[in-house]
Amino acid sequence: MGIPRHDRAAQSPDLNPIGNVGRIMKQRIKARTYFPETVNEMRKAVQREWDRLRLVDFNQFVDSMPERIVELQGRARMQTRW
Repeated sequence: MGIPRHDRAAQSPDLNPIGNVGRIMKQRIKARTYFPETVNEMRKAVQREWDRLRLVDFNQFVDSMPERIVELQGRARMQTRW
């Protein structure tokens, strides 16, 4: 597949695309004209934003995986820009 293996990939937050998707959702919720004030409102907002996600929102992070692995290998396990 062309993606190099990394010995600790499963433990690296830099290689977890879902974390980046969570950031997208957080930004969208913050950008709302009305910010959720209760736990129930926040649950509904998170669910709405999750439902609005498109495949392209995930693919941009999955597609960048080879770059992430190379950068991570070159940074001696230090945090990357991702």
